[in-house]
Amino acid sequence: PAPTARYRAAGGEGSAGPDRTPAPPTTPRAVGALETKPYSREELRVVSKATLAAIQDFEVAVQGVGSVRWEGITDVRDIVDHLDALVTIADRSVEVYPPGTRKPMAGYELNKPAMVTLWRILPLHKRLHTPLTDDKNAALFEERLRKKLAASDAHAQHISWDRHTGKWVFRVEHF
Repeated sequence: PAPTARYRAAGGEGSAGPDRTPAPPTTPRAVGALETKPYSREELRVVSKATLAAIQDFEVAVQGVGSVRWEGITDVRDIVDHLDALVTIADRSVEVYPPGTRKPMAGYELNKPAMVTLWRILPLHKRLHTPLTDDKNAALFEERLRKKLAASDAHAQHISWDRHTGKWVFRVEHF
């Protein structure tokens, strides 16, 4: 089977970026529950199959942690009841189709182009563990984010990073 796509950014000493290794079992799950847009989880359970087959800009998010928004029309008929098993959004990481889950061909279900947003992606002072937002550290950190995405085989493209909020946005071709 194809490896899972896991995008992770570690705050620590300025190292951040995509990673294609499975998360260790001790990786904490995000505190908040997965939310969906444009329909809530409850609405997804009651809308018609025709609606589930053609959701425009489907999004899964954990408030204050991150989100994944799939571009265009997404068919979620076969996965709507399994979102918690297929998508993990935790502090500084997003994982779609983790090991042990069925991953469709590129272009189908959630294995298609998406915009990923992660919050609180900031370089931290080594001793104080406080964010470094000065011009020099911010520029170096953003360049590391860009290089890690470019060096990966994840087919991901850096879109933006805000040094004050830590909001990092990148686009993936598929998971």
